[in-house]
Amino acid sequence: MLHAAPLNKVAANLRYHVKAEGATISGRIDVAQRLKRRGTMLYKLDREPTMLLTQMADIGGVRVRLPSLRQVSAVSRRLKKTWTIVKTRDYIDGPKDSGYRALHHIVKRDGRLIEVQLRTALQDAWANQVEDDGRKLGVGFKFGVGNPEIHDYYRMMSDVFAAMDAGKPLAPELIARLNSQFKRIRHELGR
Repeated sequence: MLHAAPLNKVAANLRYHVKAEGATISGRIDVAQRLKRRGTMLYKLDREPTMLLTQMADIGGVRVRLPSLRQVSAVSRRLKKTWTIVKTRDYIDGPKDSGYRALHHIVKRDGRLIEVQLRTALQDAWANQVEDDGRKLGVGFKFGVGNPEIHDYYRMMSDVFAAMDAGKPLAPELIARLNSQFKRIRHELGR
């Protein structure tokens, strides 16, 4: 695939930048890369009929899980100084309707667009749980498909994780609402 070599270059260079920033980073850091599968690309083109394959910026993707928001910001600043970033989507300050949070940079390498996702450990845990639940139940939760009450739960959990990432105290009413919502949907999630 045409994106494999540029993806490998971005991932290797990103590992370098994360390691170089390592003097200020403590905790577990993971850098993972992937090429989007053909079926997933077709599904995305079907969901977004005005998109062209050549405009799809996430065929190749690299994800970095960092311990905190401070480290996400530090690595992002470092990339902005040394890379040509075509586009940035800040889903931390402006989360998606689903509750998804991360910082995405689209970079161009060797004529190919590669998506770089910077996430905290909690943001990564949230995204992985939504994907796992969707895969397990055969529902596209991450695309907004399925029971609205489950989506409300995911959004509340995202708010809880965001408060934790920011070091803010958790409001007891938010925890009570989250627990109440979970009781309503846990059977559907198989828990």
